[in-house]
Amino acid sequence: MKKQYWIWGAIIVLLIISLPGLYDRWTTETENNTYEMVLPYHEIEEVAINGELTIDTALHTLKEAGLTTVSLNPITLNSLDDQDKLDVLTKSQLEDALLFTDQEHNVDLEEDGFYTTIPTESYYDDIIQSHFTVREKHIGDLPLYFFPEEEDPSLHAQLGYDEGTIDQVQQHGLEYVVRLKNEDSDRNKQLVQDLREAYDENGSKILFSGMEVIGHSDTGKVTTWAEELHGIGYQFYTIEFMNQKGLTTIANTTNYDVVRLHSINLNNDTFEENVDRITRAVKERNIRSIFLHLEKTEPKASIEGAAEFIRTVQIEMPNQFTIGTAKPFQPIDVPVWIQLVLLSAGILFTYLGTNYMTTSTKLSSAVLIFMGLVAIAYLFTQQLILLQGFALIIAVVTPVLAIVASTNHHINTVIQITKQYVKAIGISIVGIMIVVGLLNGNAFLTGFEQFRGVKVVYSLPIVLLALYLLWRQGLALANGKVLKRYMNMPIRYWHLAVIFIAGLIGYYYISRTGNAGMVSELEIIVRQKLEEYLYVRPRTKEFLIGFPLYMLGLYLIPIKNIWGKLLLILGSIGFLSIVNTFTHLHIPLYISILRTVYSLIIGYIIGLILIYLYNVIYQYISKRIKVRSS
Repeated sequence: MKKQYWIWGAIIVLLIISLPGLYDRWTTETENNTYEMVLPYHEIEEVAINGELTIDTALHTLKEAGLTTVSLNPITLNSLDDQDKLDVLTKSQLEDALLFTDQEHNVDLEEDGFYTTIPTESYYDDIIQSHFTVREKHIGDLPLYFFPEEEDPSLHAQLGYDEGTIDQVQQHGLEYVVRLKNEDSDRNKQLVQDLREAYDENGSKILFSGMEVIGHSDTGKVTTWAEELHGIGYQFYTIEFMNQKGLTTIANTTNYDVVRLHSINLNNDTFEENVDRITRAVKERNIRSIFLHLEKTEPKASIEGAAEFIRTVQIEMPNQFTIGTAKPFQPIDVPVWIQLVLLSAGILFTYLGTNYMTTSTKLSSAVLIFMGLVAIAYLFTQQLILLQGFALIIAVVTPVLAIVASTNHHINTVIQITKQYVKAIGISIVGIMIVVGLLNGNAFLTGFEQFRGVKVVYSLPIVLLALYLLWRQGLALANGKVLKRYMNMPIRYWHLAVIFIAGLIGYYYISRTGNAGMVSELEIIVRQKLEEYLYVRPRTKEFLIGFPLYMLGLYLIPIKNIWGKLLLILGSIGFLSIVNTFTHLHIPLYISILRTVYSLIIGYIIGLILIYLYNVIYQYISKRIKVRSS
């Protein structure tokens, strides 16, 4: 026992030494509290053209509401056609038009390709000639540009960004972000050159279109272009829930100097649901850029609706956040010595966990050596998968150790239960600090790297606890006579009630594990109220299932040993869930702490209520049995 105390002391000292790493993450998250609202310029333009308002009026209305940024698509021949800067004519269209003129037999249309009128504005004419090798043809007195098909010209080829549009946006005090789509190698090279020449500190942001970054198939070019553009001053965006090919290479190259963006279509869901979605994205997931798509409705109503939405978001957003210019998170420094300290704490922690669960010194020594080898291998190779594997083992051990270490005592009073509850919380905090400290840095903060093994954390601790707590009962069931006796036992109503409740808990637990679970309308209402009053909502499976059942299990072990153990196994859901909360590393640290504190307090209160109800019901049933027997 003294040996364990010494090891616990060493772990705590090591964690205290490692605190600068967690403090660095805390300050990085809390100091970056500015978010931006972005709308696509082409959507604003389309609405203005189709409605009874000018683009300037629309931009002014949105800017007054709080819009900070617009996104700009590159110029294309198609976009110039849409803006009436020129007319695009296919070969067949031109042939049809010539049928009604005296030029039908005087024009050679044998070659495949397409034609455009020559822009009257020299600015657009210069752009076309700088990106294409064009041929000028005349049909009567009309000069046209001809684009041969064999040279593979494209109506969608990106031709840089419209300086007139940029000036218009800036006159309204708006910033802009340029969209960029992957094309062939030569055009990508030209696009990068265009970006170099067009750099402006008010438009130094790049948001890639589609599912890939430019040149994604050539890692060398992606790295080179990212270094060049980032060196000038450009910053990049990562779109939440969208894995764009090649963006990880850019993130690695720029030391994860990226802004997390959340895209939302105002056509989807209700006004209130969209506002709630945005506020939670900013405060709970480190999102700093909100990209809106206009609602498809009557033009004037579309602009006014977007303006009202932007105003409402600012009202509902927590006070510590301000609207403005989104910036990437400052670099988080995680020196090797902090990693070494945390790896040492993790090795000792897993060794203790093995000691609590088994008396085998060989097994404990094997675990110690294994974890030591994984730590050494990571320090020498810097392979992140080794660090993630090490953290996964800690995450699995944490809830198991929290339960096992707090049940090796004879407990029969609320004070004793409370002491063990606090002890289990303390053990959980130790494990969480090791995991969060190890998986620290901008790679995890921005979501490019993640904790691996969420499903394992949700299932393996339950299996290990079941094996540890019920192995004797399992051996007994292996005896044919004991099993036969259980199978012949009469089924009582309370047996069915217990099975039904356990089934509901199991169904709820499985259905809510991960992000795909269905949420009832009632639960959505309860969630919203909890967030309204508590800032963030505690996890239901923690405060309503895990922690109350853990406390009731502690209380029942001296009375009904087998039922107490079963409840402790279910109670482990609470502890493995709070570990899982902190493994969502893109969520701000203070949010995870606050959510967990709420769960622990509410779960403790509900646990006390369960113990009280058990005693009331037990006494009532005991009296009824005595009356019947007399």
